[in-house]
Order: sequence, then structure tokens, then C-alpha cells
Amino acid sequence: VDWRERHRMLRVAFPVNVMNDKASFDIQYGYIERSTHRNTSWDMARFESCAHRYVDLSRDDYGVALLNNCKYGHKAHMNILDLALLRSPSNPDPDADKGAHEFTYSLFPHKGNLTNSNVMIEAASLNNSPLIFDGMRNTKTHLPCGVEGKGLSLEVLKRAEKEDCLVLRVVETLGRNSSGKIIVRKPGSRLVETDLMEWTSGRETVCKGSTDIHLAPFEIRTYKLIQK
Repeated sequence: VDWRERHRMLRVAFPVNVMNDKASFDIQYGYIERSTHRNTSWDMARFESCAHRYVDLSRDDYGVALLNNCKYGHKAHMNILDLALLRSPSNPDPDADKGAHEFTYSLFPHKGNLTNSNVMIEAASLNNSPLIFDGMRNTKTHLPCGVEGKGLSLEVLKRAEKEDCLVLRVVETLGRNSSGKIIVRKPGSRLVETDLMEWTSGRETVCKGSTDIHLAPFEIRTYKLIQK
């Protein structure tokens, strides 16, 4: 889109064959449910709500999600999913959104409700397209660790800020108690629980292939991976 408008907004809206009094809005490491009606003054004042990668409107058996890769202003009113694409106010920035834009949004019907569908996987895939390096091939690279278990996601794998080790962050994404395993490929490695700032050292586990973990709804857990 080459956007040169003034005092206009570009939106897309999809009336869908789903009715629910709440819709699910993606936030970092989880989702939040918001009302789809305008019954209270608070609901009426919230003409638009923030979501990161998707908004989902579901019943138990069927639902529809509106996915996007860089737009955050959404409406979910009754059975309509609405996404703000571009805007052109004169204040405080008279040049807001002017210029060339490239973005993707996608309407994704699915069976089941949000947590029993592929909405989160499809939204993550839309936002993380494959990286291709021309003329390069590598079939030997393996991550030093991984996570198995429905509802568990390895969101961070990085170098530690203060120590010579790796840090991994595991998140529960479905809003329920979830169990799984951390797979560590190098024998004798140690997992040490820490906080988000990596300032503390808690329980230590010597890894023998895999370590069982149990997370509460939307819990975030951080580990230091110390390898010999």
C-alpha cells in the first residue's frame, strides 16, 4: 500500500458465523479474553483493543481467527472481527503512516475452540517466515535443547548476560496446568532455575537426556543451561 491519505483510516472487517460474548486477544506469552458486547460504559469506551498476532472468536466446536504480522488495533464486536491497517491523523504526527507499507493478514477458520486448534501455531508461523541464505547449506546444526509437551513453548534461547552459559525460557501458553519435558542433548549438563533478570540461582537438576517440568497457567519459567 502506498498511503497518502489525510484524516482517513483503512480497516478490514469480517462478519463471521460465530457468536460468543468473549473473544481471545493474543498478548505476549498468552492471551486475554475481552467482551464482544457494548453493555457497559467501559465496553463502549473500549472501541479498539490491542492484540499482537491474532484475535479469535470461538465456540466449543468451531471458531474463526484473524491473524496478522504487524498490526495491533482490533475490534471484536458481536460476530465481527475488525483490524486497523493504516491511519492518517494530523495530530500529534501529521505524517503518521504516510508512505509505502507491506503487511499480511489472514482469516483462519478452525475446528474446536482456541486452545484446541492450530491458531497459535499458524499465527507464529505467519510472524516468523523461514530465513533463506542463498548458496548455503547446513545439515548438521542442532539446538542444544528443546521442549516437548502440549501447551509448553520454548520462547527464548540465548547467551546468559553474566555467566558463561545459555538461558532458556519456557512458557505455558494455553492457560491451564501443563506438563512436559526439557530435552538436553549434551550429557552431564545442568539446569539451574533462575529469575527473568538472571540474578538468582534456584533448584539445580543434572540432565540425563530429559527433565520433567510442570507449569501453572501462563507461567513463565527461566533456566540457566550449564554445559561441561
